[in-house]
Amino acid sequence: MVWRLGDSTRDTMTSRFGSAYRRLFTANALSAVGTGMTVSAVPLLASITPPSELLLGVIAAAGLLPGVLLAVPAGVLADRYDRGRMLVVADVGRAAVMIVGAVALLIGDLPGIVLAAITFLIGAGDTLFVTAAQSALPSFVAPADLDDANGHLQAADNVGSEFIGPPVGSLLFRLGTWIPFLADAVSYAVSAALLLRLPRTPPPAPTELSPRPTMAPAWAYFRSTRALVVLAGSMLMLSLCGSAVLAMLVLLVRERLDLDAGWFGPALTVVACGATVAGVVAGRLRARVPARWAIAGAVALNACTYIALGTTRWWPVAVVALFVWGFAVTMGNITSVGIRQRVIPGELIGRVMGIFRAALGAGGVIGALGGGVLGRATSAGTVAVVAGVLQFPVVVALLVGLPRGVGDVPQAGAPEPIR
Repeated sequence: MVWRLGDSTRDTMTSRFGSAYRRLFTANALSAVGTGMTVSAVPLLASITPPSELLLGVIAAAGLLPGVLLAVPAGVLADRYDRGRMLVVADVGRAAVMIVGAVALLIGDLPGIVLAAITFLIGAGDTLFVTAAQSALPSFVAPADLDDANGHLQAADNVGSEFIGPPVGSLLFRLGTWIPFLADAVSYAVSAALLLRLPRTPPPAPTELSPRPTMAPAWAYFRSTRALVVLAGSMLMLSLCGSAVLAMLVLLVRERLDLDAGWFGPALTVVACGATVAGVVAGRLRARVPARWAIAGAVALNACTYIALGTTRWWPVAVVALFVWGFAVTMGNITSVGIRQRVIPGELIGRVMGIFRAALGAGGVIGALGGGVLGRATSAGTVAVVAGVLQFPVVVALLVGLPRGVGDVPQAGAPEPIR
């Protein structure tokens, strides 16, 4: 089979990516809708009586913590077992957690600590699912199509978790507090049923590079590969800056733009719009722009949006900045994942991806806490400006540190994807 970007006969996802990818795409979209319902229902449930900022913060932190604690173990599992079956286990586990939550709400209520535990378990399932999906994708999609495939997955996730899931979850919550939990469980169950029919992706046979699935060879390969070290350090800093600004966004809306707090939700929707557009066009952009310049340009653009958000008091400028923020972050993430999927050997990809997810999670936790401390000492606008300025050295690091041609479309002769 010959793969060509832009071939008119392979212009749609259906004809170009094959049935294995279509199942993964559909399952990911369904579970994203369910997750979006839970994302809106859990804070609503936590804020009923009595409302507690501390409880809301603990619940949010519980959802981020698995990315720090479990990303590396999830990577080991992805290199040790069938990745498609890992996706099913992640969905079945999340469905079971949500069913327990729905039953508990149907017959009583859920204390705050239990809500935090549920959020942690769902986050753990998300960590397992994303690690397995990113590790399995190169088996289902031709190397030339990785950026486009990643972009479609990201766009589906944004639409489900940001646009469809939250309003549906809020509506169902009004009908019954337990209904969004049950609906989320159903979405995970249907996703698992779809993923059961994925082709087998057994772990690669032991090699000299990776004699057995332990972290030692993954760490050795990571440390010896300049592109991965530069990329990991850059992504950690970007996650830190992004989390700091996101934590202050509600104050930017209220204090700098002098808008009612009710505009915070629409602000997030604007960010999601930019992210969705990036997911749709990422493949076409990456076909024309080298990976090194694509990710450095995305970071530079993102830096400018943070500075604009931290300095403007005119809401039209803020709207443009929010849209570009979502576009730039998503474009950078898609390019980063594509680089990793092309650089990391198949027998190590799960574990090295786990290292990256742990770095991203750590950056997010540090950024959220650091942004809060800096914002309290100065202002939310200062946090955004500082986050923007800190990203310009990252642009330089990416342009200087990433080798030319890294992560770009490989030459002919790449392995045939599983159909």
